[in-house]
Amino acid sequence: MAEGGEAGVGLVNANAEVPLRMADVSLHRPLPDTFPMAEGLNTIRIELMFHWKLLRSEWTRVHYSTVAFGVVALFLGSVSPELWGGGDAKISGIDGILAINGSQFFQMLVSFICWGWFAYQAMILFPVMRVHAISLLLMWNGLVGAQVLFHRNNPSFPLGFELADMMGGTLIVLVVFFFLFFFWKAVVETRDLHVEVNLLHEDVRVMEEALAEHSLRGWSAMFGVWVFLIMVSSWAGLHHVASYGESNIAFLVIHIITGLPAVPLLLFVLWYPQHLLGAQNAVRTRAAVDASLEMSGQQPNMWEKLADIACPECGASTSLKLNKNGELTHPCNLPGCTTHVMVGTNCTTCQEPMPSRIDCPACGVNAPALDYMPDQDVW
Repeated sequence: MAEGGEAGVGLVNANAEVPLRMADVSLHRPLPDTFPMAEGLNTIRIELMFHWKLLRSEWTRVHYSTVAFGVVALFLGSVSPELWGGGDAKISGIDGILAINGSQFFQMLVSFICWGWFAYQAMILFPVMRVHAISLLLMWNGLVGAQVLFHRNNPSFPLGFELADMMGGTLIVLVVFFFLFFFWKAVVETRDLHVEVNLLHEDVRVMEEALAEHSLRGWSAMFGVWVFLIMVSSWAGLHHVASYGESNIAFLVIHIITGLPAVPLLLFVLWYPQHLLGAQNAVRTRAAVDASLEMSGQQPNMWEKLADIACPECGASTSLKLNKNGELTHPCNLPGCTTHVMVGTNCTTCQEPMPSRIDCPACGVNAPALDYMPDQDVW
């Protein structure tokens, strides 16, 4: 999608000691404005080039060895003489396993061991994404299981499908996509909360730059590619087995060429959120965060916990608060009205205007409401 090598980008800051930022990457040959969705595609190309440069600087031998174990595991599980021979459809369960000869059983065992090591290394490398590493592998296997149900009574699926035979497989696919969507949503909302809390700034333009620096468009595109690859790989692998003797080897080839790149892509999907969030966070949706706080007896409104609002001159506490949407509110200035009003708007009860500058009750200084917010360390 982006120009390869160094010719595709220009680095604004050549100092190797300064961490690479997304703003430092630009395209030499962006798509013209007349091209459909040019702006969005150019943004994704920039982000993907940024990911590639960042990956090359951060991934170590352990990352690449983990990818190698995953590739070997998938290859050994796919290219097996047991599959080439067609197997015996009349035996199953323990009898089916015992029917496998020694070398083929050893190959299957090695594949299981490699998959186990791949999952273990993914959990060690990405502690923030530990639960999601296992869940994504389960979702991959869930799609394989769905294809088993789809092909059970119809080896030529999706040709000649019967709706009555698709209920089980369709249910599994819906469950898989439900969890995949919430995984994506959890990553995006955790990123939003991370930016809002750790990069809070009174200048809206600075906040927009911070959000752009933490953009997940490219990551979301690669996550979508990964989902597409595992869907095609699952279908092609099961179609090859189900239609053995009626089709050529092309389905096995499709299974392999779509499954192999899905292995490093899975590691990338786990790595980039870990890079953005560091090792001291958990990837959860806002609803999950609020629910955990409520169950622990804390206020679900995290903003009131995360900001110590005080006078910028004397440090005295004020009546300013942050609501659940991150908006500054202050009790209405009209005597007798206790409504909390968002700064710069009118009271919803008495229509009394709330100024954007607040008087400190201790020293009397009149300062912008945003000046009462504490400075946040840049993440």
